[in-house]
Amino acid sequence: MWDLVGLSNNQKRILEMLNIKPDMTTKEIAEMLFGKIVVYKSQEYSSVHRSLISLEKQGYIKRVQIQLRWRKLNQ
Repeated sequence: MWDLVGLSNNQKRILEMLNIKPDMTTKEIAEMLFGKIVVYKSQEYSSVHRSLISLEKQGYIKRVQIQLRWRKLNQ
């Protein structure tokens, strides 16, 4: 189990979403997180992308394929 201390609310919600659906694109995650259609390079998309990069650096998730899909790592 992970120690989620120090993660933002968005990062925690992203991990929860990836528990339910373990293979999602950045756009899919952003749309679920914000509850609306999100376009590439919008503020919402960029915010989610930053959170995903941070989670990847911390070892919580990894990129899958070239389509920028994300998958939660089993730890």
